Amino acid sequence: MTVAHGAVRAVQRKWRAVRTVGAVWPALARGGRLLARGRFREFAAKLLSERAAPGPAPRPGPPLALAGIALKPGGYDHVVVAVARGLIGAGVNVLRDPAAVLTPTLFAADAPADPAGFPTAPRLIAAPPHLLHRFAPDGRSAALTMWETDTLPPGAVAALNRCTLVVVPSRWGAECFRANGVRVPVEVVPLGYDPAVFSPAPPRPVAGVRATFGTAGALDEGGLRKNVQRVIDLFVHTFPADPGVRLRVKVTPSSPPVRTHGDPRVEVTARSLTPAELTCWYHGLTAFVNASHGEGFGLHLLEAMACGRPLVSAAFGGVGAFFDAAVGYEVPHQLVTARNAVYSGRWADVSDDDLAARLREVAAGPDRAAHLGAAAAARAVGFTWADTARQLVAVLARHGFLPAPGGSVNASAAVPPPPALPSPRGRG
Repeated sequence: MTVAHGAVRAVQRKWRAVRTVGAVWPALARGGRLLARGRFREFAAKLLSERAAPGPAPRPGPPLALAGIALKPGGYDHVVVAVARGLIGAGVNVLRDPAAVLTPTLFAADAPADPAGFPTAPRLIAAPPHLLHRFAPDGRSAALTMWETDTLPPGAVAALNRCTLVVVPSRWGAECFRANGVRVPVEVVPLGYDPAVFSPAPPRPVAGVRATFGTAGALDEGGLRKNVQRVIDLFVHTFPADPGVRLRVKVTPSSPPVRTHGDPRVEVTARSLTPAELTCWYHGLTAFVNASHGEGFGLHLLEAMACGRPLVSAAFGGVGAFFDAAVGYEVPHQLVTARNAVYSGRWADVSDDDLAARLREVAAGPDRAAHLGAAAAARAVGFTWADTARQLVAVLARHGFLPAPGGSVNASAAVPPPPALPSPRGRG
């Protein structure tokens, strides 16, 4: 490949990447500012930043092209990385789909391989329903996806039905997708956590503090539903002058600022945490408070449980796959209409009175919180990323995306069934 040809391919990949992540106009604006300021070398470096770099060689095993966006820690990006690692560990030759937008450093040694030589490999697209169309789903595609309300966004059903298989992380999600008109097979594979990172630890006593609550969210995106500010407001209102309680709030660096009402008991972390730092953050809590209107699954919540910290949460949506009153403080909820630029349909809402009552319950009984935290950690053990990979391999094999059990994929046979739990909540 000539230098000129390589540059043209790099520009094409850059254009495809900014379109896939929905950043065409911001990218054009940034490029225009660089050119206006005479920073031509910097402009050229950014324009050619998608220049092909040598990736890992194709691995042994059946090929599977992985599509999705993985540019930063957290969210769907984290799911893409974890699924790639799990599938590679199960013996799958994971390839980088041409439509994928990936940062190789997130994957370390488990980066998807170059797809050259496998032009017709089956595809797994890990993306939310409203972005699925950007990856050109087709008959070779399976979609790994989820949604936060009971109504899929416009155009999502058509994109999903262009796939051969849809995989969601909860029975509630499967019911909603089918009710919305998804006609292709829909399978359930729960997501997971890494037990080498997130594990239980005894509560750390702090002099004069009975309970430390925590809540988290990416307010630039999830702020439409996470309700982090509502938790802060309710905490201050519920414990107006109680020196024995604390609230820790974790938001992403790009989140708009939250209002703490000048309360020194409210501690805000607005930076990305390493996995070890995040585990330490969970361990510093008595309970994790989730006031989100809905979660497709709820990785933060599962990680908190894995660290031995009970949830204060409704059991609506994907959260009902792993949470109920036996392992935390379940808050009653009602279904309300979602009205914003992203979501439609119905999701959950809890009353301030019910949520405040659970917070008081935690603060009044830290021993019970520790007991529920131990139960939560025991429940979480059945939801690791290794479990996700084994079940996903079995599902993909059952639908012809990978060899049937007995082929070259490790552990694709005898996949343990998911833990027996009550039916998902939230249908009324």
